[in-house]
Order: sequence, then structure tokens, then C-alpha cells
Amino acid sequence: MKYKGCNPLKCLCGCFTTPQRVMLALILHLALQNSYNLRTVMNVAIVEMVEPANNTDQKIECPQYEYVEKKREGGQYPWPRAAEARILYAFFGGYFVSHLPTGYLADTYGARHVLGISMILGCASSFIIPICIQKGGEWAAISLRFFLGVTQGGILPCISSLVSHWIPEKERPFLGSLAYSGSTLGPILTYALTGVIIEQTNNWTMPFYVWSSVTVFYLIFHYLNLFSYPQTHPFITEEELNYLDEAIVVKKRKKIPWKGILLNVPFWANVAGHSGHNYLFYSLVTFMPVYMREILRFNIEINGLVSALPFVGLWSGCLGIGALANYVINKGLITRYNFGRIFGTMGQWGCSLVALGAVYIGCHRVAVVSMFVLAMFIKSLYYMTMTNNINELSLNYGGIMFAINNGLNSLTGVAGGEIIGAITKHKSLAEWRIVLWISVGYAVATSIIYILWSSADRQKFDFDEEELAAQQAAAA
Repeated sequence: MKYKGCNPLKCLCGCFTTPQRVMLALILHLALQNSYNLRTVMNVAIVEMVEPANNTDQKIECPQYEYVEKKREGGQYPWPRAAEARILYAFFGGYFVSHLPTGYLADTYGARHVLGISMILGCASSFIIPICIQKGGEWAAISLRFFLGVTQGGILPCISSLVSHWIPEKERPFLGSLAYSGSTLGPILTYALTGVIIEQTNNWTMPFYVWSSVTVFYLIFHYLNLFSYPQTHPFITEEELNYLDEAIVVKKRKKIPWKGILLNVPFWANVAGHSGHNYLFYSLVTFMPVYMREILRFNIEINGLVSALPFVGLWSGCLGIGALANYVINKGLITRYNFGRIFGTMGQWGCSLVALGAVYIGCHRVAVVSMFVLAMFIKSLYYMTMTNNINELSLNYGGIMFAINNGLNSLTGVAGGEIIGAITKHKSLAEWRIVLWISVGYAVATSIIYILWSSADRQKFDFDEEELAAQQAAAA
């Protein structure tokens, strides 16, 4: 084979070329990773921002562990548990607002600039959060968290739209899982390093500046190599373009079939399944560092590291099991429909039950952290089933459908945060067990809906008149 030199933009070096659809999945992975860096840094930093409670009547669950309080630069604030919870879940209120308009823009005009602008605004808002909190306190924190949510509401709809245009159906269990699993790498990096940054600088504001700066480097890769459609990518090879033209139905711009989407039963079954995932996932992502501090009494540097471990389990499961799923489905060992129903449900039920077991173990640090790691490893099954299911139902409206789906389900973050804030006022294990029992019940109920009414077939509203006529002629 002829040596062709090296061209990084064409992902070409020597005789080896990396397909642009693989590069797209990697860039989308990094987009989600950076978005989660920006949204989860507060989950760790708030541990050091809140003044220690002076309530001597409050029971310490694991008194055998010593927790050393330190006063950090940047100030501390007398926020009660309810205020702390409001600041954390304010993000999801803004997240809900922007899903539908950004999903529409991504499907109609292409996702490249919608995603890029979302990341730019999110980066800027995260950068100014510390300054605004120091000037305006709790309500400044709530307002900036809400706006950060607004900037990030379009990210998953954009990714769904890009996946539907770039990744053939048979490659989605792996490449789709790779794209979406950036949402697990983000918490890993943020939790593992944010505590270290705070401890080493003795300043809770510093991580906000660090993660915003990292996002700037992502944006360089984004605008160099991410394009909305294979046909507009300047560096794609002719071979790959021909392959994608044959493997993926070319989208035709047309009126969105709102009635068909909103009355579609398999779509609402996916919304239900997605809701069960989001409720537990958002609760664990948002409150894991709080649990590690209040119950297991980890100091900030170790807290960040152990809070990251469950997401290492989730990330490794997404990549490892995703590759295995790709093999099993493409070999015909199980249908795509049955794989989605069986393993999607296993991910929901298994994760919630193992997480429940973790809070019943009590104060054994190694065992509790190990159980949370196992719970999130099992949770990885969701990313190769229910997320890809949207792109199975529709080739043309993946962005808008994911916007409706994830937009509605972002409210589970608000509900979960409010419930956790209301129940865990005394920061006891008994209260956290109630929180996890609620998660188990919700996971089981929503998964049953998904099992009964989901589908892996392209839905009727997604076909235009020409396609329907061709199908009828073929049947005749």
C-alpha cells in the first residue's frame, strides 16, 4: 500500500486512516465530557463552600472516621441543606428550558454551530460563577447554575442529531455508546481532580477556572473537525462518504410531524425508560460527593477520588460492554429489540438495587464504594440500549425527539434534588435509605413501561410519501 504522508485533519498517517465517523464519536465523547466537567465541578466545590453545621444534636453516622474542617479561600456561606440542594438542582431547571428549541435548530440547520455555541456559553458562565457567588451569594449561585443549564440543554439533542446522520445502525451499539459515554468521563475527571485542586490551592474557586480553560481546548478540536453532515465535511475520504451515503438514509428537510411524534407509543415508552435512568443518575452524579462527606466522612481530596470511582465503572462498562453488544447483535445472537428491552431493564433494576445495597452496608468504606462502582458499571447497559433507541425510531427527527425526551426528563433532576434535600435534613443513613428505595421503585415502574411498549423499528411518521409508496409497491 502506498505511503500517503500525514495529515492530522484528514486523520491520515501513512497507510492508516481513521474514519471520520469514529473521530466524530470521539469528539462528541469529549463534548459531553467537557459539559459534565462544567456542570459537576459545583458538586464537589460546594462541600467546601458551605459553613459546617453547629448542631451538636446531629448524629454522626460513622464517628470512627475523622473529618478535618478547613477554611478555604473564596469564602464560606451559611447555607442550610435546602439552599445547598437548590443550588445544585437549579441547573436542571435551565436544562429543561433549552432542549426543544436547540433540538429543532440542530435538526433543521445542522448541529455543528448549535453545539459549539452551547459549549462557548457554558464555558463562559462556569468561569464567572465564583465571582458572582462572592458578590451575590445564594441567589447568584442559583441564577448562574440555571443559566449553565440553559447553555447545556442543547448538547444531547445535538449529539443525537449527529449520530443519526453519521453513524450507521449496525455501528451504533459501539460508536453511539462511545459518543454518549463522555457523560461518564466528565464526572471521573471532575471528581478525581477538583478535590486535589482545592486541597493544593486551598481555594474552592480555582477548579471553576481550570475546567473552563480545558473546555477552550475542546472547542479548537470541535471547529476543526466536527461538521453537521458527512457531505459537508472537507476531510472525509470518498470511500467513507460513499459508504455512509449507502448505509444511512439521506435526510430531507420537511415539516416536523408533531402529531405523529407526540402520539407515538414507543416514543413515550422510551421517555419512561429514560426517566428511570435520569432520576437515579442525576441523584448519584449530583449528591455522591455530599454522601461521601456526610456519611463516610472523606476529606475533600480523597472525597473527589472516591466519588470518581463509580463513574470509572460506568465509563469502562460503556466501552467494554458496548463493543461486546455490537458483536452479539451483528452476529444475530439476539435481536436489537430484545437486546434493548432485556439489557436496558437490567441496567435500570440492577443499578438501583446495588446502590440500595450500598447504603445498607453502613460505614465500611471499601465495601460501600465498591458497591457504588458495581452499580454504575451495570448502569452502562443503558447507554447502548435506551439512548440508541431514539435513532432506531427515527432517522430524520432524532434531535427533536431527544430534545423532548431529555428535556422532560431533566425535571427528574429537579424532583430528585428536592426530594433528597427534603428527606436528608439530618444527614443520616436511615434518610439516605429512603432516598434509594424511592429510586428503586421509580426504576422498576418506568422499566415495565419500556418493556411493554418499546420498539426497535423505524416509525411510520418518519417515512415520507415516496418511501411509503415504495414500501407498498414492494409488498404488492
